[in-house]
This record gives sequence, C-alpha cells and structure tokens, in this order.
Amino acid sequence: MNHAKKLILGCVVIGGGVATWFGGAAKVIADAPTVQVRRGEFRINHLEAGEIRAARSEKVSAPRVRGDLKITHLWPEGARVEVGDLILEFDRSAHEEWLKDAASELEKAKADRERSIANLERRFSDLQMQIQRSATGLELARISLQKAEYGSPIEKEERKIALERAERALKQAQTNLEAQEIIHRVESANIALRISHRQDNYDDRLRDYNRLHIYATRPGIVVYEKIRKRGADRHGKVMEGDVVWGGTSLLSLPELEAMQVTSQVGEMDVHLVQVGQAAEIRLEAFPGPVFHGIVTDIAPMANELEDAPSVSVFEMVIDVEEQDKRLAPGMSASVKIIVESQADVLLLPLVAVFQRGERHVVYRRDPTGFETVEVEIGNDNGLEVLVLSGLQEGDEVSLTDLGLI
Repeated sequence: MNHAKKLILGCVVIGGGVATWFGGAAKVIADAPTVQVRRGEFRINHLEAGEIRAARSEKVSAPRVRGDLKITHLWPEGARVEVGDLILEFDRSAHEEWLKDAASELEKAKADRERSIANLERRFSDLQMQIQRSATGLELARISLQKAEYGSPIEKEERKIALERAERALKQAQTNLEAQEIIHRVESANIALRISHRQDNYDDRLRDYNRLHIYATRPGIVVYEKIRKRGADRHGKVMEGDVVWGGTSLLSLPELEAMQVTSQVGEMDVHLVQVGQAAEIRLEAFPGPVFHGIVTDIAPMANELEDAPSVSVFEMVIDVEEQDKRLAPGMSASVKIIVESQADVLLLPLVAVFQRGERHVVYRRDPTGFETVEVEIGNDNGLEVLVLSGLQEGDEVSLTDLGLI
C-alpha cells in the first residue's frame, strides 16, 4: 500500500480528536490540484534583446584628411535618399584657409619660375654677346698679327700676345656659356620640382576640401551608426556637432532585401548558443508577428559592456528568413533562440516532480487516491520537464508534494 493510501486509511482506525486532523489531511489530499502528463514538443529557449539591421549595406565613413572633422550637416535618419543627395557635410573653414595658402604658394612658385626664366634668358643673351665680341676680337687680333708680319720684332710679339689673349677670352666666354647651360638645367629642375611639390600640396588640399561634402552613391534610407564620442567614454549615435576621427563609420545605406538581428549573449550563457540554431524574432513596435531566423555568427572574443565594464558579452548575429516592410534597420527586437527542441515527447510541469534523495517521484491519481511513482526525467526548461519513463500520456499527477502532508 502506497504512502498516500496509508494516510487515507489512517483516518478510519484512529479515533478522537486526532481522527479529525487526519480527516482534514485526507480532504487536502483528495482535493490536491492535478495536471495530466501530455505529449508534445519540448523546447529550451534562450531570450535576448537585439536590434534589426541590414545584412548588407554601404558604409559611409569620415574621410581621412588633415585636421579635425566637425559634422555640420546630416541627412535625417530613416529618410530616403537618391543618388547625388548631400548626406554628410563637415566644417570647411580650416580647409578653406589651407586651400588658399596652398594656391598662393603654387602661384608664387610659378611666378618665381617666370622670373627665373627671364633672368636666365638675359644671362644667356649677355654670354652669347660676349662670345660674339670675343670672336670678333680674335679675328681682329689675327688680322693685326698678319699686318705686323713686316714690322719690328717687338710689334710682332705684341700682336702675338694680343692674339693669344683674344683666344683665351673666346674660350673663357664659351666655357662661361657651357657653365650657364648647366646652371640653367639645375635651376630649371629645382624650380620644376618646387612647382610639382606645391602643385601636389594644392591638389591634396583641394581633394581634402572636396571630400568634406559626401553625396549618396546609391538610393536607399539613411541609418546612423553608433560611434565613440570624443571627450567622453561612451558610445552614441552620430549627430550634428560631433567631432570625429577620419575613417570612423558614420552612416550606412542598407539594402533592405535581407535583414539581420544583432544581439549580445553573456559569457555565462554563451555555451547555450551555437551557429545554426533556429530563432524566433519579435519586434517591440509590432508585437504580434513572429519572424524566424538562424544564428549565423558568434564572436570568438568577448567585449565589455560600456555601461557595465565588469560584464563581458559576445556579439551574435541572426539572419532573418522573411522579407517584410516592418523590418526596418534600428528597430528593437526580442530574440528567442531555440537551444533544444524535441517533438512528440512526454512532458510534465516541473513543479509536479519532487526529489527524494537521488530519486524523483510524482503522485499519480488512482481510483483510491494517489500513489507514489518513481520517474526518470530528462532536461527541463524551467517550466516543463521531459518524462523518460514511469508515466504515460494522460496520467494525472498532483501538483502538491503529498509526501509533506
């Protein structure tokens, strides 16, 4: 005879006031709430919060240019853009001054080149005239020497010396011209190099200046990215007035044909989730529809939460299977990851199973009351537990621990 039956029988053989107590206990046992063992699907879920984003998008980053980058204009988030729309603009004031300085330096270098060319041409002209004069002097010295052929020896010697002097003068003039040609080539190369450097500097300044206006290269909607705020140890969505670093991703133009959910899972729970697990997704703005997805990526390394540095989390990505206009980038969502799922199994509320040492028991109703039944159980999800043996579908068991009555 089981324990519950003994309690009910005891109320018959014991008399007096004690019998009244046992009668009350018997009534409690008889009226104990029950539940039936059911057959169905068993699931263990893990719930996390997340945010909708596009699986593919064109990122718009701050240009890598000289100086600070202060945002002066942003296209409204969520608004549609067409090709050529000005979606992002930075303060140009400093770059305007740098561009003016570069243009002034370039013009000065070009003016220096013109002056240098004029000076070189004047020098060449002077040297060429000097060569002509020296050549004329040499010719005259030769004629003079010929005329002194019948003169005195002293006169002939003087004319000969004059001829040698004229030859040296012509040779020196020619040497001076050759040297000037070398100087001209060197100075021209230096001037060309100086102009090239200043032209490059001007082109760089102009390119930086033009890069401070960013235009849409494809149609779509604008989504603001979260950035680390300069001067503050926090993240937030980009906004006008922010000063950012070059290369920082500021906006995205998502392709809305494929969507994802980005989420975070704590280091204590990361062992529960795996790539390939199915997930159910609900939007906070539209709590009715359930969307479906697959876990496609779990970060290999943990990051600290910004608001709780002692908490480490792993980034997780879930691809959404459906296409729906309600799935918009930036929307908040809840993600239910199906950690384990078994179909057509026996299930029982966890509160209906009681532990007795290393055993697990339930109290099953029979025609005379309840009997204690040892059961073998499997995993539980906090609400229901798998029944592996000891019970059948439809068995009625107590939700109250009758062993304590």
